[in-house]
Amino acid sequence: MAKITVNNHAYRADLLVFDKDGLMFECEQFWIEMANARMRSIAKHCSSDDLIAWTKLMGVKTELKHGGSIEAIYVDPIGILAVAPPAEEIVILAGFLAEHTGIVWHKARNLAAAIFTESDAGIDLSRALRPQPGFVSLMKRINELDVPYGVATSDTYDRTRDSMSRYGCWDKVRFVITPEEVERGKPNPDMLQFISQKSGVPLDRIVMIGDSYVDVQMASAAGSIGIGVSTSSDMREKMAPYATEIVSTLDEITVDR
Repeated sequence: MAKITVNNHAYRADLLVFDKDGLMFECEQFWIEMANARMRSIAKHCSSDDLIAWTKLMGVKTELKHGGSIEAIYVDPIGILAVAPPAEEIVILAGFLAEHTGIVWHKARNLAAAIFTESDAGIDLSRALRPQPGFVSLMKRINELDVPYGVATSDTYDRTRDSMSRYGCWDKVRFVITPEEVERGKPNPDMLQFISQKSGVPLDRIVMIGDSYVDVQMASAAGSIGIGVSTSSDMREKMAPYATEIVSTLDEITVDR
């Protein structure tokens, strides 16, 4: 059992669950790198006009670079590229390809999956991953105390593993839950319910830590402790009805036995 102290309030927990993107790592650069990787793959199959249409659909702002290349400069944090789980993104891309290239559905679906796989492999994680303040030190402390923890993310298992491994935070991860393993993703309680069933830890002894209101809304719906981490006043306002506690950085969370 661990004691989690936040805003001078102490909570007892048997299991910690973390979101990944935005909480452990800065989102902005990662999304930009992902958008550029996607565009490099999509450009092999679509015209420049089609590519621009895809960026607008996905919430990606671009600029024309010297030499005529199109590069992402901003990704809307509530746009499709930022929030859609991989399976949904592939379906959206398949529909886009069917509309803009005229290929039949089953070929569009297969091509979308291939583009997703190719572009994911093309993301330079060394450039894309910037750890959030307090992430590495908090993980080190949790590992020293041998506090059980895992990840509930909309990202893929492989990228979660690769991302955390770069900062020595992977070896003691007990689980990674993705939307593929549950019927409904965040903010529904399914992920935490699944974790509780598999681990045997009661929901009210689980602490969910995330950077989005959907993380703490999921915790609230499941009856778990939800800690929101954000410097955005808009996001903190959205978290307020659901979060047990809200802080600005992971540095403000203390873990002891």
